[in-house]
Amino acid sequence: MTRDLGARRLLKDLQALSRQMALYPTGHPTTGEALTAATRSAGELASGAGGEVVLSLLTDSFYLDRTLLAHASLESSALLRTMQSRGIESVTFLSPVAGADISDLGAFVAGLSGDVPAESTVRLNESPYTKSDLESDSSFAGLRRSYARSLDVLRSLPAALDADEPIDLSVASWAVEQLVEQTISQPAASLLLSTVKSHDEYTFFHSVNVCILSIALGRMSGLEANQLKVLAIGALLHDLGKIRVDPSILQFPGRLDHDQWKQIKLHPQEGAASIMAAAAPGQEIAATVALEHHARFDGSGYPRVMRRQHDLHFFSRLVATTDTYDAITTRRSYRRAETPNRALGVLLKGSGSFYDPDFVRAFIELVGIYPPGSLLLLDGGEVAMVTQTVEAGHGPELVLVKTVDGTLLDVPEPVSAAGRTILDQVTPGQVGVDPAALLEKVGIVVQPV
Repeated sequence: MTRDLGARRLLKDLQALSRQMALYPTGHPTTGEALTAATRSAGELASGAGGEVVLSLLTDSFYLDRTLLAHASLESSALLRTMQSRGIESVTFLSPVAGADISDLGAFVAGLSGDVPAESTVRLNESPYTKSDLESDSSFAGLRRSYARSLDVLRSLPAALDADEPIDLSVASWAVEQLVEQTISQPAASLLLSTVKSHDEYTFFHSVNVCILSIALGRMSGLEANQLKVLAIGALLHDLGKIRVDPSILQFPGRLDHDQWKQIKLHPQEGAASIMAAAAPGQEIAATVALEHHARFDGSGYPRVMRRQHDLHFFSRLVATTDTYDAITTRRSYRRAETPNRALGVLLKGSGSFYDPDFVRAFIELVGIYPPGSLLLLDGGEVAMVTQTVEAGHGPELVLVKTVDGTLLDVPEPVSAAGRTILDQVTPGQVGVDPAALLEKVGIVVQPV
């Protein structure tokens, strides 16, 4: 396991531990399981680093020693905010990590205790690194920040809906404005960033990814900046109604029964109603997108909103395309993630019936046969990641992520596609990597698509 993946696992385990401790007493079985997992993750990370590792928090990012954890910072941004609210600037783990110390840390993060004991295997705010040691001048920093803020907006909505209070769309408008600007200025990097996935917060991450993909497709379709902002709000909030659906149904591992499916099919109306209750003039289109994104191009979907064939809103037809692509390429509780190539195949098969054929063609042109973030098995047995698609007749630009002997590279290396045969396209889960986690390590100059 790479250090990045080890850090990602530790952060997920710490977040799970703090949540369990906030809900259940220390002796509860699920709390004990979470504690065991977090202790193991911290111990493995510290021992693999020579006995000591430092996790630092700076602005919107986690750092492992001096290394920016770009993907983990997004995936665990809620934990980052919580830890910062508790005054945590760094956590030092010393091997062998004691379970009692991880328990104290989990309780402190959860707000159940006032401090973590000093002179233990877990120490707070004793980092040897200064702010200048950690600050990143990466060109992706602004894009990551916009992504994280969009996640924060979505995370703030359930509380308002549960309390039957109007949602604040002004905050969502501000967030998508930043995302539109970043996506326009760094389109290829944005497509790579849309490979960030989270099984634990599927709806939120999926919504931001659909927003990014929709902005890129809208830009390719000739929309102006002010139109892109309206589209982006609709794309970001298209699944808002799922907040009203019982989580056990959204995470159900098998085929849904009639009553469960009936609840799922209500989420477009629920989302549209919530948006309309809060929409300012000009934002009503977002409600239309939420209502129509599952209606299908031929009107065979849900809810039945079409009076005549093909009269769905332009934005709804666009978002339906990007929504399907991201959903298929994301792992869910009831099915595995599929490859980008498989997702494009589904869009092609449904072109003209489920999906607007013009948007299907445009989307495939946008991302190419091998979209950025695709993982390709080469004829020598290596696995390479696509960093950028190029003009027809030329191969994609690649970086090597897994060698022929099965070694995962901490820092991907450029590799030429010339003269190479692509045997297959594989999923991140099969390889054991996250494309977005490699984003800031690639070191490429990202050109507009």
